[in-house]
Amino acid sequence: MAQPVDVEPVLDAAAAIVLEDGFESANLRSIAARARVTEEELLEHFSSPGQLFVAMLNREYQGIFTVIIDHMERDPRGGLLSRIYRHTIGAVHERPLARALYLTDPVALNTIIRAAYGFDGMPPLGARAEFIDMMKDAGMVRHDIDSASLSAVLASAIAGASLTAPHDELDRIADGLAVILERAADTDVLDTTPGKRAFLRYGSGRIVSNGGGPIAG
Repeated sequence: MAQPVDVEPVLDAAAAIVLEDGFESANLRSIAARARVTEEELLEHFSSPGQLFVAMLNREYQGIFTVIIDHMERDPRGGLLSRIYRHTIGAVHERPLARALYLTDPVALNTIIRAAYGFDGMPPLGARAEFIDMMKDAGMVRHDIDSASLSAVLASAIAGASLTAPHDELDRIADGLAVILERAADTDVLDTTPGKRAFLRYGSGRIVSNGGGPIAG
C-alpha cells in the first residue's frame, strides 16, 4: 500500500513555483518534481489539480488570518473596522505568496477561487457587507452607514491599491485609507473587544476548504 503524501512539502512546492515562475508554470508535473513525489501520488490525495491549489490558498488564508489576529490583539483599538482593515492590508503584504496573488497575478487568484467556488466566487479582500453589519451589531460601526455601499467602496480602494502596487510608501497609503475609514465609519468607543470578537467569528468561518466552501474576505 502506497504511503500517504506529506501535504506540507507539496504545498510548499506549489507556492515556490508560483512565486518563482508564475501560476501558469505550476502544474502537476512541476509540483510533483519539486516535491519529489509522482503525479499519481498527488492525485491520490487531491482529486484534481484545482483542489491542490485550493489547499495552497487555504493555507495562505490561514496564515493571513493569524497575522491579522496577532496585530489586532496587540492593538488597543484593534476591534475597530478601520484598524482591522489596516491590519488586513499589512498582513497580505507580509506574506510573499498572498502578495504575489493579490498584487501580481489576480487572474491566478480568480482561477483558484473558482476551483472551490465556481464562477460565482470572487476574492474580495475588503470587508463584506455582512461583516460590516456584524460590526454595527458590535457597536464598532455607525448605524447610519449603508453596509453594501461601504463594502463596495472598500473593495474599490483595495483594487486601486493593488493596481498601483508595488508602493514605496505602502504604510502611508494603508494608514491614509484607515484614517478615512475611521472618520467615515468608526464609532467613538473605548472598548473595541466586541469588534475583535466579531472579526474572529467572521474570519474563522470564511476559509476555503479542500472540498470547496466559503472564502476569506
